[in-house]
Amino acid sequence: MCDFKLKLETKRLQSGRFQVNFSTGLTDGYYGYLLAEPQTAVSDIISKINRHITAFDNSERYLQRNLFSLGNRQVNSGRILIFKR
Repeated sequence: MCDFKLKLETKRLQSGRFQVNFSTGLTDGYYGYLLAEPQTAVSDIISKINRHITAFDNSERYLQRNLFSLGNRQVNSGRILIFKR
């Protein structure tokens, strides 16, 4: 599935949501943030992070996903920010 170690930290916001800070633990890996609802399962959060990080293998398509999948986008997929070290 994935060949990196995922480190997670959470912070509860005043809105009741959780800010999830994550990193792949590699010196040249990825790190980022996402918002999660209180009832979101940890496995769903990990799955979402893994999906986005592995999508970077095809970065051109990932970064321009609106051009490729106008009809297939999930509006409620939440916001995720990913940065490369």
